[in-house]
Amino acid sequence: MTVRPICVVAFAALALAACQQSPEDGADAADAPGAGETAMPVEPDGGIGDGAQPLPETVDAIPEAFLGVWDYVKGSCDPASDLRVEIGPRTIGFYESHGEVTRVEVDGPNRIVVSLAMEGEGERWTMARLFTLSEDGQTLTPAAADAGEQLEPMPLKRCTA
Repeated sequence: MTVRPICVVAFAALALAACQQSPEDGADAADAPGAGETAMPVEPDGGIGDGAQPLPETVDAIPEAFLGVWDYVKGSCDPASDLRVEIGPRTIGFYESHGEVTRVEVDGPNRIVVSLAMEGEGERWTMARLFTLSEDGQTLTPAAADAGEQLEPMPLKRCTA
């Protein structure tokens, strides 16, 4: 696949990290093991109390806090901006391409991983991106999804109507 320069710019604006999800442990206190079995403590959030981070939750759509129009922090938010990104619940639109959401993993209130089926400039591909939202909800920072992917995170500002 040949990557055109404008696609590289659009992808750089959405650099995210991919996560793999494991099934969550559905155990609770009522499911305590019988005599002779070793119990692992279950945390209030459903994770196992072994010091590990809770597993990400898979949801059907991008959470509301991430939705809207975003542009590079020094961008104009003009529809012609080549770094402008429009994020909907099930789609993400870039300058010359768009993606249909195939998976969303919520890693916390301000951090998600989005897997996309992309199409643009006559080509199709898949990608996953990690989005981190600032505490005030006004800056969205994408990061590379794949460890082998070399994309510099480019912070995006929320555009107002």
